[in-house]
Amino acid sequence: MKITKIECIPCTLPRKGGGTPSNVVLTKVYTDEGIMGVAEGGTCPQDVVMLAIKTWEPILIGANPFDIGIIINRLSRGFGGNAVAMGIIDFALYDIVGKALKMPVYQLLGGKACPKLALGMMLSHGTPKERAAQAEAVVAAGVRTITCKVGPNWGTPDIQEDIANLKAIRKAVGDTVFLGIDANGGLDYSTALELALRLEDVNLFKVEQPIPRWDVDGLGRLRRKLRAPVSAHESAIEIPGLLEVIKKDAADSLCIKVVWTGGITKSKEWLAIAKSANLAISCGSMVGSGYEAAAQAHWLASDAWSDKMAHANLGPPLLHSTFDTTNPAIHDDLSLNPPVFKDGYFYPPDGPGLGLELNEKIVPKLITKGKSPITIGK
Repeated sequence: MKITKIECIPCTLPRKGGGTPSNVVLTKVYTDEGIMGVAEGGTCPQDVVMLAIKTWEPILIGANPFDIGIIINRLSRGFGGNAVAMGIIDFALYDIVGKALKMPVYQLLGGKACPKLALGMMLSHGTPKERAAQAEAVVAAGVRTITCKVGPNWGTPDIQEDIANLKAIRKAVGDTVFLGIDANGGLDYSTALELALRLEDVNLFKVEQPIPRWDVDGLGRLRRKLRAPVSAHESAIEIPGLLEVIKKDAADSLCIKVVWTGGITKSKEWLAIAKSANLAISCGSMVGSGYEAAAQAHWLASDAWSDKMAHANLGPPLLHSTFDTTNPAIHDDLSLNPPVFKDGYFYPPDGPGLGLELNEKIVPKLITKGKSPITIGK
């Protein structure tokens, strides 16, 4: 089997409940045996991703899609190691191989170790009263883990507001719900320390990436001063950073977005290192369609280590404003049959490959305004 053509389609996915839409690159990988792999990796710099894939034409066209490891190894050495573009290609290759072998991707990865995975929610907007109401609705839908954005990047510019938000959420949901914070690296060391210490009575289950990704030493100092566990995300998203976090004993758990790490192939390596360090992991998302959610669900489901924490694999719930994708069924996703989200869990699809069918009719309606698809190969 050989790859004959790759089509990249820039799409904008609206959020039904309002909010920033997701600009994604829907990617179709064609083969000489008529099997097509389909993937996207959530919101991304579309032009950069498409340029990377175009640059990789000599590597990709004519390659055997079963040679995933060889292909990803070569891509990781080109175009600055564009992890997101590489991850999208990786997802599509797994889709092809699974379809060819009539097996779901989780089976290719070793089997369905986790039949279902706990869903975690991120809260990033609103007053304390509004966030408390959002949290109550999330818990009513079956979700038991909530992380609240803090700091100037996605939370608020004033930690007093962050503190008020967290206290309101804790009061609304009670003590049995896991409640954490995520600063996306937006705080300086002193502010992060003050905020986390002042939130000790809220009983945080994690303090995620409180300071910039480059300050792994500072992350370790925070960890040794705080009662709440520290989680590394941006600092550990790729393997070199992960190794530094582990060597400096700077985190109690780790976060990943599969496409940021370079796809399933690279994430398997990442997870093996995390397990060797005995660190639990959680997975976020870039708010993609069912395709990003399915790829992550397959990877997570294939290893029992994924069962230790909830995962913010939130693309379909956020885009379609529902925590139950079965009632009513979703018909306007990029996939005709997005993964099931229900009662606070999500499930890896059981069909061959990623287990999804492309919603061809909706694609032309979603093409990003002012941008055009590109094609490499014939």
